[in-house]
Amino acid sequence: MQHVLGGTIYKQTRKIMESNNEKEQSPPEVSKEIQFTWTETPQPLKEIIDSSGDLPSVVKMWQEKPSSDSSPLLDIHKPLLLYKELNGVKVYCKNVTSVDLLTGAQCKDDPIVVIPLGYAGWFRLIDDRDKPLTTISNVARIMPKKILSYKQVTGYIRDQYTTNSNLAEPLHLKVDIQPGLLKVLNVKEDFVRYTDHKKIVKRKLLRCLVCKTEDDTNVLLPFEVAGMFYLIEVRKSTSKHINIENIGYAYNIKDMYTAGLSKGVILKLLHGRPPSKPCGFSQILKVCDLIKDHTVIACTISENKRLLELPVAPVPLFVKALNYPHFDRHQTFLDTLKFMDKNADGYANELKVRHNYKVDKTARKEEKESKKDEKQ
Repeated sequence: MQHVLGGTIYKQTRKIMESNNEKEQSPPEVSKEIQFTWTETPQPLKEIIDSSGDLPSVVKMWQEKPSSDSSPLLDIHKPLLLYKELNGVKVYCKNVTSVDLLTGAQCKDDPIVVIPLGYAGWFRLIDDRDKPLTTISNVARIMPKKILSYKQVTGYIRDQYTTNSNLAEPLHLKVDIQPGLLKVLNVKEDFVRYTDHKKIVKRKLLRCLVCKTEDDTNVLLPFEVAGMFYLIEVRKSTSKHINIENIGYAYNIKDMYTAGLSKGVILKLLHGRPPSKPCGFSQILKVCDLIKDHTVIACTISENKRLLELPVAPVPLFVKALNYPHFDRHQTFLDTLKFMDKNADGYANELKVRHNYKVDKTARKEEKESKKDEKQ
């Protein structure tokens, strides 16, 4: 009996020792939350950025009355990675409907669509009576450098599976070419082997305009293809006998601003991403202001990352993280930094939506003074 009891105690003791050894050998859990140490005195963003030198930096909005621990933090109250400072002009617009244009009704003040000069979209002036080209043959007659295809058209692209083959005639695919920017290369007249939507191989003599899409794909557009094609850039060698004065152009916002874009002008977005936030976007926009904005692109340091564009203004106030060198290798911080490397520039140049639009008189005065200095 004692032998059996002793064996049982030995086994239990052995299990306890093995369990303790496993606990000692297992690595400690790394907290996903970074423990920040904050400055005691809150400051405006401009003072923090000026004192920090080069970004990035980490801040948090100062709360005079901190919320209870049980209430969830808003994104703006979470630790923020200040990544990139922006200082440039933005075009403030109001949505306009077709009814507004016909009746002359005033468009609503809220919300406002903000267009940065780096926005990768294409517009036309609503008062422009010039018409777009309607066939590829008309485009080929002018041979511009770049055009904007406003509608989906049918064309041919090289079959990637036969690109490196030794076929005498490469195989093409008949596909729908989505609206977008096209770089005009040359004219080609030859037999084209292609497969249609039924996977049937055909061969046809085609006269095509060879273009390159925004993703560097060469496309063949037959002369008879119909659509709506706006000129973007023409060649200097365009024949003087070809009249291009009454042909519609598409412009990016930076070129329009350089050419003298002013308040009251109405634009139509032909191609480009709409705002990500709902605002009753109508694609027709009336310019209500051109403002020099000073902002900084930031991101929440959390698992669910959110991008923000913060105004560099006297309010609100922020506190700055003091222990930056100690957490710059923390995985959450590195993930946030990597996320910003990939997404910050795209976010900075997309359409934004603003509410409660008001112009800072001080900023307007500074803008007028800077324009005077430029003229002098």
